[in-house]
Amino acid sequence: MDSPVPSASSSQEREGMLFFLVFAITQWVHRCNAAAMAVLEAVAFAPFLSGDAATSLPLLAGGVMHGFALASLAAEELGRRMERRRRIWVVERSGGVWRDLQRVGREHDKVFVRFCRLPRPLFFEVLGRIAPHIPRAPTNFRNPIPAGQKFAMALIRWVTGGYYRQTSHGMGMGLASALRCNEEVADAIISEYGHLLRWPTGPRMQEVANAFEAKGFAGCIGAIDGTHLYIDKPKGVRGECYYHHTGQFSVVAQVVCDHECRITSVYVGCPGSVHDSRVLRISELFRQVSQGAGVFSEGDAHLHDGRHVGRYVLGDQGYPLLPWIMTPVGRTATTAQERTYDSCHSSVRSCIERRFGRLKAVWRNFIRPHISNMKTICKEVMAICILHNLMIEHRVDFDPGVLDSSSDSDGDGGHRRRRRRRRDGRRFVRHMPNLNVEPMVDDDPTNGSALGELVRRSLIEHVDHHVAVHGAPPPCPWR
Repeated sequence: MDSPVPSASSSQEREGMLFFLVFAITQWVHRCNAAAMAVLEAVAFAPFLSGDAATSLPLLAGGVMHGFALASLAAEELGRRMERRRRIWVVERSGGVWRDLQRVGREHDKVFVRFCRLPRPLFFEVLGRIAPHIPRAPTNFRNPIPAGQKFAMALIRWVTGGYYRQTSHGMGMGLASALRCNEEVADAIISEYGHLLRWPTGPRMQEVANAFEAKGFAGCIGAIDGTHLYIDKPKGVRGECYYHHTGQFSVVAQVVCDHECRITSVYVGCPGSVHDSRVLRISELFRQVSQGAGVFSEGDAHLHDGRHVGRYVLGDQGYPLLPWIMTPVGRTATTAQERTYDSCHSSVRSCIERRFGRLKAVWRNFIRPHISNMKTICKEVMAICILHNLMIEHRVDFDPGVLDSSSDSDGDGGHRRRRRRRRDGRRFVRHMPNLNVEPMVDDDPTNGSALGELVRRSLIEHVDHHVAVHGAPPPCPWR
């Protein structure tokens, strides 16, 4: 029996469906790849030439595949060009130290503290507050450096005092980024935690006063002293102004701390050749006292004989004797009462000396000479003092091995330091007659006062009575 012959209507229907399919594929390819349209337009004339739409399907498929091949080659070439352009802007670094700091575990936590000094919980607590102050917008060539990486970079720089190039390479960032990290992180810390460098108030102030009064100094609220931050010879300024008598260049930092070694006042930026009394005279603390403002104009204390004294701080003989700065009698002490006062004064004031020792042992960037920008060193010192108070507030203790000076030494650095100390000692003796002496005029308010002498005479009698009743304080009463 003969097979059925397809009708003309069914043939036309198949031709219409095939045309619709070809039209849809053509539009889709046109949207995805304009390069393949040239081939498809040529294929579109095939039905008119051959008269059979079925024979044009292989040509149509070949055109689509050819378009995909062209698109793949173009994308691959574009990727290679973008990769070459990106490497011009950003050098790929391994960032091994930064990856190691992100590891979690008991032993890794010890490594984290050794590099950053802050325990991991305190690190992330501080990071959560300063991160909004150090953002960076992404660019076409790279993503911004994470805030945690910048924070860790600044801490490691302050902890080790190493070269920027070495530290930045270990942290997986460029030299310019590392230089910006110090200032950005310091500004963020000061902005968020600047209130920690203020005098205590209310019950906290009374607690500080009671602690010093228990050692025989009623009315005392802290100890004041200055320390030198050694730097290389600064550029763009008069280098001789920063020359210290030890033979190095330095910047002076004036610090006041309480009985728990919390820093309450900081003034930094004076050249190393400036005397302590001159630093005091130009500091913000002296300006407030001269205007009758601040904590020294509030409150008083009672001595054993009923006399009143105002608030004051303890300073060494480099400071003038003022009603709010009590200095030791020194070499002119002739009576037993004066010698007892000097002994107790040295014992109680030891908190500021130990504070400097602990501060420079933890943050070694300020114990060794280093290249520093004079515009940022003040911010860095302020940030370090804030972090120091945060560590006291969170009761962060360090393993003696972490604070061992030999743990981060560079080769024969110990021998060089000992040799430099011997050389500096000889230089110190040779220049002793001209040791940071500034001529004082008679009307200089920082050249001592009669009222300060009267207050100290009253304190000498009070301390002698306190020692007779309660005994002398130990050499380090706050340990």
